[in-house]
Amino acid sequence: MDYKINAPTDGDEMIFRHADIFFSCFFNDENHCVHQSREHAMNYVYSGEMLIDDGNKITHVQKGVCVFIRRDHRVTLTKKPLDGEQYCGIFLMFTRRFLREMYSKLGQRRVPVNTPKLDSDVIKLPQTVELASLFASMTPYFNPEVKPKDDFMNLKIQEGLLALLDIDERFAPTLFDFNEPWKIDILEFMNEN
Repeated sequence: MDYKINAPTDGDEMIFRHADIFFSCFFNDENHCVHQSREHAMNYVYSGEMLIDDGNKITHVQKGVCVFIRRDHRVTLTKKPLDGEQYCGIFLMFTRRFLREMYSKLGQRRVPVNTPKLDSDVIKLPQTVELASLFASMTPYFNPEVKPKDDFMNLKIQEGLLALLDIDERFAPTLFDFNEPWKIDILEFMNEN
């Protein structure tokens, strides 16, 4: 099912946030931004095209494709129209706090011993049923007048995390790479204070 997205009457872009999920549409020819990924994230292209330049290579992401972007590095995102469709995308952010909560819920069973971390900063994800279902369920929220409850959006972020863990076991040590649970997370402490 396609969801019709209407251009705003007073501008050339529409960006809004529900919990840690961002919805964005650009109604101009091209939009560039430098993104410092402080958090792990998934970015799904609903329409148009996104180019991700990580300094070493440019990854082309087109309609229906999702990428994982690792935290703590800088990428340049170029969002532009393709095949007559303007760029629209959904960005899920996995904060340290969320990941710590999920790690305590999931336990060690989701983090296999001696599994290496992913070695790429930008990873184009395979098209799975879980990802297709996740993003199809979020397209009605492109309507800025629809205000979903944070509880539902938090479930969507959990669903995204579980989809990643199902795609490749190396996502577990990559995502859950924070300090030991009994020690203070100094980075989080400094950012909050």
